[in-house]
Amino acid sequence: MIGLTPYARDLSLPARLGDPGLVLPTELELVDLVNEHLHDVSAEGASGGVGLAQRAKVVHVRYKPGVAAAATYAVGLDGGAEHAVTYKVHLGDKAVEGEVGGRYAEQLVAASAPLRPFAALPDRDASLWVFPADPKLRGAVRAYDMRRTARWIDRLGVVEPWTVRLRPSVVTLRRYKHSRRAVFHVLAKLRGDNGARDVREFGLRVLPMVEAGRSVERRLALASLDLPVPRCVGHDPVAGWILEEWLPGKAAERTDLSVAPHALRCAAQLHQAPVASHLAPGTQRRRAPMELLQGIAGVETLPPHLGQPLDVPATSWIHGDLHPDQVLIQGSGASLLDMDALRLGAIEEDLASWAADMLAFDDSASLDAAVVLANLQDLYRTVGGPSVDKARLRALTIIELFERAAAAVRRLEEGAFVHASRLVAVARSITGQGS
Repeated sequence: MIGLTPYARDLSLPARLGDPGLVLPTELELVDLVNEHLHDVSAEGASGGVGLAQRAKVVHVRYKPGVAAAATYAVGLDGGAEHAVTYKVHLGDKAVEGEVGGRYAEQLVAASAPLRPFAALPDRDASLWVFPADPKLRGAVRAYDMRRTARWIDRLGVVEPWTVRLRPSVVTLRRYKHSRRAVFHVLAKLRGDNGARDVREFGLRVLPMVEAGRSVERRLALASLDLPVPRCVGHDPVAGWILEEWLPGKAAERTDLSVAPHALRCAAQLHQAPVASHLAPGTQRRRAPMELLQGIAGVETLPPHLGQPLDVPATSWIHGDLHPDQVLIQGSGASLLDMDALRLGAIEEDLASWAADMLAFDDSASLDAAVVLANLQDLYRTVGGPSVDKARLRALTIIELFERAAAAVRRLEEGAFVHASRLVAVARSITGQGS
């Protein structure tokens, strides 16, 4: 429904970590909560009961120990409709929003129908949100206003001399993470002179307003270069919209490491793109999330220096979130997708992300991390990459492995402790390797 990697979940994990107040509802419990708090009785009276939830499937989870947890469920209703419903719970006295939608409240009600878009659950310190209702993505509901979207695309001038035809054009949700991003596919049917017709496709990304502005600023700094990434063609700073070209091709699967030559070739081109003079290179600090790894087997005996911050030069353009499913295969070529994390950094950060995937996806007993890193560097050079700082790559790969171990806990993965413990062991095997 919302284009995310499926995981088997253990929703009871927060209780075992000392956070019973952050335990998320089971899928059956969520169905009951939707029917109790989001079911629109007036709609039932008008439509013979349509609107009752029948099933729910967890599609995304985010757990922050001692603070908050949120889970998004794909909820199936009577009549076949499906909605993304997010249950969000906070510890402490953080206020739950009581008014949702503002000037777009009516549109939000229509887009969420036959459910209500929002419900506060004060007895649980929780709330329910029906997409496109979202506390951070205020522009999501506006994307469903095809009249507004079509006018905006016309004003941008990106389809000139054509104009967008309102009725046949379609906006479809492709990917959604609560409070982080929504990605829509825009099929724009166009009208030209003398009745001519054409079609254009775009990706419409909706981010929190500040993050969207930051992302656009970085992407526009590369706009004049011929790079294997989608071009940014428009930005609405109020809605947090980013319009980008929709590239043809097929995205790789999350664990498909066979696309490494494509990924590294694209990354190498990005890494060697010139940095504009007004963007001052500097230094960033990377640090492993050790606080999320307490209780994971093997963590207590790790060398103390692994928990210290690592200074990393921010002198090259990097993708910032390089994984196989960010690679779009286009015949014999490829492009990189999801440029929201584009920034100045060290090229070894992208390589470490890929190396950590290679090490995380391969659970064979004969796995040799040193060989994996060496082979990765050889491949990167083969596809045109610049020289790599081997010590920095090792240090960043360790951090990435710790981050993946922590992510297993954040996602409430089934078997998270076992998986995290194995990643910690792999990280330990990298420590102390020679140059």
